[in-house]
Amino acid sequence: MKSRLSATGYIKNNKRTCFVLILALGLTFMAMYIIAFILGATTESFRPIIFEYPRRISFAEVTANAYSVKRSDFETIEEYAKAYGQEYKAFFEALSNDPDVTKVYDTQFLNATYNGVIGGIGYEFPLLPAEEIPFVAEHLGAVLTGGRMPEGEGEVVVDEIILKNGKMKIGDWFLENSYGQVFKVVGTLRSDGMACLGTPRGRYNSGWGFVVLCNDNSKDFTKLAAKYGVHVSEENGDNISDAVTYKKLWDKDIAGTIDSVMKVILLVVMIFLTISVLIAYISFMRNRVNEYCLYASIGYSKGEIYGMIMREMIILFLSGIVLGVITSLGMMKILDVTVMEPRGLVSAWFMKDQLLRILGAFAVIVGILQIPVMLSVHKIKTIDLMED
Repeated sequence: MKSRLSATGYIKNNKRTCFVLILALGLTFMAMYIIAFILGATTESFRPIIFEYPRRISFAEVTANAYSVKRSDFETIEEYAKAYGQEYKAFFEALSNDPDVTKVYDTQFLNATYNGVIGGIGYEFPLLPAEEIPFVAEHLGAVLTGGRMPEGEGEVVVDEIILKNGKMKIGDWFLENSYGQVFKVVGTLRSDGMACLGTPRGRYNSGWGFVVLCNDNSKDFTKLAAKYGVHVSEENGDNISDAVTYKKLWDKDIAGTIDSVMKVILLVVMIFLTISVLIAYISFMRNRVNEYCLYASIGYSKGEIYGMIMREMIILFLSGIVLGVITSLGMMKILDVTVMEPRGLVSAWFMKDQLLRILGAFAVIVGILQIPVMLSVHKIKTIDLMED
């Protein structure tokens, strides 16, 4: 009774040839996963700013159009300004009395910036009287981790990750290239939303408007304003930064863009990998024609030979995946220590979607390889017919 054809015999006797193929598969797996790891560090790093920060604070620069105050309805600019001022004040009072608004400020704000591996994100933070800052910090869940809270004009406390990302430290000027020597960093904060706070210095700012300390019921500023007959929109020229606008930014310009880049890179790598593996495997099987014919001559069926080839293929691919996982872990650790941590970036080591895509790509390649495998098996002859 003949035994089952071994799927490891050829691999054991041809270690160098098989190792080269396993190495190629492993390095390809690593390349695809590491690219996702690097690009994913941007989305992971931006996530707190997008989803945590606007749950507790919103910013709104509301134009006269939102109050239905039109210049054409007034004879003089003074009348127009007075009507606008009255609506503005009434809306401020309405927001202040809203049960879902902790507090609202009519104040200046600055932009903090956070640079990912690719691209960056800017977000507002308020400039307030020094006595208000501890209250707002508490609302934002921010804890002082170094230095002190602002006391004088033009002083800011900055989230420690933002400070590291911007290569700043306590005592430096905040974003000197953007704001000059105006705002000095006097302390660091830690919070889920990377909060920053500061005191004004004259009228040097990035904007001026409503700063709303909100909750989950009031984080949609457009909906909140509509309760009081104020209709804000981008078409009116209103500038809103709240949970809704940040989510749109995430879907369109951050997660959506990076996911598209990942898919394109994966497709390109998969095409080259498929061509390379296809050529290698065709050569691999051509060199074993006599071996396959010998198996057929001693009584093994084509189905049994096909099963052996597939078991060999599965062993090689699984070995390549294992090698790819090991090398990916090592490379991610190196990148974390040398790139991510020094820049204050957050990285995700386990990326389920990308892992499934890579495994899916490998499965597709195995499927494509069925074509040359089936052709080779179909052409197998016994030794006495090999010369025909």
